[in-house]
Amino acid sequence: MRLCCTLLALAACSDPPSAEPVDAPGPDASEVDGPPTRVPCTNQLGTAMTDEFGRLDGILVAVVPPGGGGCNADSGHIHLQVRMNSAVYDISVNVGEPSMQDVHSTTRDIKMPGPAWSEGWHPAIGNDYVALGIHAGDLPLLTRAQITSDLMAELATANHISVFAIGYGPDGGHLVHRNGNGRDGLLITKPLASAARVRMFSFSNQTF
Repeated sequence: MRLCCTLLALAACSDPPSAEPVDAPGPDASEVDGPPTRVPCTNQLGTAMTDEFGRLDGILVAVVPPGGGGCNADSGHIHLQVRMNSAVYDISVNVGEPSMQDVHSTTRDIKMPGPAWSEGWHPAIGNDYVALGIHAGDLPLLTRAQITSDLMAELATANHISVFAIGYGPDGGHLVHRNGNGRDGLLITKPLASAARVRMFSFSNQTF
């Protein structure tokens, strides 16, 4: 009996403690987002946007750098071509004119503002920088070259995208910057990740 107890005690001592269950790591943002989709830019645009503030959720299919040429290119904006429900829409993002470099910008890795990404144009969703804890002093002034370089690098691997903007008509939007009154523009890459990459823009003459 004593030998049996001793053997049982040794067996109990030799058994490793059971491990606590560990959650498997989730996919990183690149796996969630998927590889980027790129096609030549087009002048054949969709018709489903409205001339009001909202959020466009879609797939980034082309990036048109500042300069001349087709696809709405101009000197003061990067133009994003976003596919939404099988049509392509144009979104212009300020980078500053060569003669007036007054664009301020910063990024935050935060939860996606508003509801989860859902392909479409959502004019009922508002946004305000101050409500996100962002004030004018948080956005540094960047040169036109720097902001263009930063944006092109961020967009190079973007697939899913969300943009808070004001529609300029049925085929696109603009004013992706501080507008006030719950209509502040945002450029969001990695919108499916737990921490989306959110970029904000303002101008030197704005205080908030």
